[in-house]
Amino acid sequence: MPTSCPFFPEKRVAKKPVFCYDEIVQKSTQQRGALCTLKRCFAESSKGVLLNPQERYFAMTIVSNTTTFYNGFDEKSVRYDTCETVTETGELLEDVSATGRKRPWKEHKIGSMQLADLFRVARKYGQSISDSRLRALEECADELWFLQDAEGKRRLKSANFCRVRVCPMCNWRRSLKLFSQVSAVADAILSDKKARFIFVTLTIENVRGEVLRDTIDELNKAFTYITAKSRTFAPAKKLKENLLGYMKAEEITYNADRDDFHPHIHAILEVRPSYFDSGYIKQKDWTALWRSALGVDYDPLVDVRNIKGGTAKAVAEVAKYPVKMDSILKIADKDKAAKALTHLYAAIFRRRLVTFGGDFREYRRRLQLDDVENGDLTHVETEEKTFNAVAQVLFKWRVGVGAYIC
Repeated sequence: MPTSCPFFPEKRVAKKPVFCYDEIVQKSTQQRGALCTLKRCFAESSKGVLLNPQERYFAMTIVSNTTTFYNGFDEKSVRYDTCETVTETGELLEDVSATGRKRPWKEHKIGSMQLADLFRVARKYGQSISDSRLRALEECADELWFLQDAEGKRRLKSANFCRVRVCPMCNWRRSLKLFSQVSAVADAILSDKKARFIFVTLTIENVRGEVLRDTIDELNKAFTYITAKSRTFAPAKKLKENLLGYMKAEEITYNADRDDFHPHIHAILEVRPSYFDSGYIKQKDWTALWRSALGVDYDPLVDVRNIKGGTAKAVAEVAKYPVKMDSILKIADKDKAAKALTHLYAAIFRRRLVTFGGDFREYRRRLQLDDVENGDLTHVETEEKTFNAVAQVLFKWRVGVGAYIC
């Protein structure tokens, strides 16, 4: 049994478990034997080598509280990364997805910096974020570490994401994560049972920023009315009989001309195949159902579409993370933009914008998927394919150039 930490030899063993790592993103006990999952453990050893980034997730069994941290540690299960580190080549970042689409790191980074400037302006109205959060937003994704294989293909290894709820960079990463998770969940559902999916948009009239938060509460109550409770109202009962699960996202857009907000719900509903035969709800009935749920005296706009194709990818295509800042960032009048930002930020503060129910919730649990909104933003794919890295490359944001440069 070793008498010191294999990665930090200067740290002596203790009588209780000791975690000698820079960052522990998630620690979950799966059994009484204390099986801990440690994510992103890039700990330097005395020889200056790194844990293989491909081994982001690995487990150590702590036999009991009386043993040292390294009892039961199988050193053979950990591979070491001897990749070459590449920096200061002057190369501009060109990150391309597997489908050949260029990833918009630069555009989202500029958006995050613009948003930080707006938060500074918003301070004159008495609402903003703390200095530390503002600094984190401004520095969001300043440094990007990529793994690179022999063919030059890259995969993100780590980045300093700020996690501010309205950050364009972080919300882009959440959108990718949501797409990946909905695709995985839909694929698992379709492999187990016959199901169909419909895409529903449920709206309410535009509102002023002062009542935005209360209006979002009304939307959520109305959605619960039609999905989670039995009602004698015929369309609600028919939906309840056929609904198997859902993914709900609350989206809020801003109309600069009218200076008001349009909160609405996008939902993917998993229904029984019989829904399109005996249980089908007509457009007028959807409108009547949603009007009744909202308790309003007008006909709100409701859009219902069948997700054609019957594939997990087709379902995931309509799953987008709902917070988009483009309409506010494009406003030339910064005072007006700052006021809109304060209303939006206050409305979504400590609020979940993406929720899952029924089969969607159950299959997410079975697949042990990370939290979309508060989880890891570096590794956004649910299934990461084998990646044989030969180098790790660092790109830094250069303000004067307006680009990521190695």
